[in-house]
Amino acid sequence: MCHSSDAGKDFLQKQVEILRTKNHWRKAYLYLWDEPLNLEQYDSLRNMASDIRAYAPDARILTTYYCGPNDAPLAPTPFEAFVKVPCFLRPHNQIYCTSEWVLGNREDLVKDITAELQPENGEEWWTYVCMGPADPHPNWHLGMRGTQHRAVMWRVWKEGGTGFLYWGANCYEKATVASAEIKFRHGLPPGDGVLYYPGEAFSTNEPVASLRLERILSGLQDIEYLRLYASRYGRDEATALLDRMGVYFGPERYTHEHMPIDAMRGQIFNSCR
Repeated sequence: MCHSSDAGKDFLQKQVEILRTKNHWRKAYLYLWDEPLNLEQYDSLRNMASDIRAYAPDARILTTYYCGPNDAPLAPTPFEAFVKVPCFLRPHNQIYCTSEWVLGNREDLVKDITAELQPENGEEWWTYVCMGPADPHPNWHLGMRGTQHRAVMWRVWKEGGTGFLYWGANCYEKATVASAEIKFRHGLPPGDGVLYYPGEAFSTNEPVASLRLERILSGLQDIEYLRLYASRYGRDEATALLDRMGVYFGPERYTHEHMPIDAMRGQIFNSCR
C-alpha cells in the first residue's frame, strides 16, 4: 500500500472513494496485515488503518493474530499479552481474528478474549485455522475424518464467534502444465489452503471441488439449523443441544459418526416446524 507520498495518498483516497460507492462496501473488510509479530509490524498496521479511515471512517479493518508484539510485552505472560491486543490496536481495528491454535482445548479462555472487545462499538471476534490446530482438533487437512472437517463450524458456533476466516482455497504449487500432478505447498500440512483443484488435472475446464469443501458446506448448514433453533429457544439451549445429542462437546471430543448429526437436525426440524 502506497501512502508515504502525496501521490500515494491521493491514489489511496481515490481508490477508497470508488470502493465506498459499491453496494458491497457495507459487507467489506480490509485485511491489511497477516499475523503481526512485533511492534514495528503492529505500528505499520495501525498507520495503514489510520490512513484508510481518514478517508472512510466506516471502513472495517480485520487483523489475524496469535500473539501480541513480542518486543513490547503488553502483559506479564504471552497469553495475557495476546488477550490485550484489542486494547493495543483500538481504534484502528474492528474485527479481531484469532487463531484456534492459541486456544488449544481451553474453551474457557474465550471469555478472556471477548471480555476485551467492545461490540457496542462495532467490534467483532472471528477465528481462523491455518496449519494448526492439529489432530484431533477440528481442521480441514487431508487425512482428517469427515466429522472432523465439519466440526470446525460446530466449534465456531459453540465459542460464539461472529465470523470465520480461511486463508486460501487454491494454494497448491504452480505447474508449468495445467494438467500436471497437483502438489501441495512445501512445509504445509497436506490439503492446507486447498479446497478446489484445477480441473485440467481431471480432464475438465472447470474447477473441481474437494470433498472437504462439501463437508464445510454441511458444517455451515448445521449452523443454520442451530440458528433456527436458537431463534425459538435461545442460544444457550441451541448450544446445549450439540452436547445433548452427542455431536460436539469440545475440540477434542465430538462425534466420529454421522448419525448423531442427522438426529440433531431431525430434532430441530420437529421442534421448529
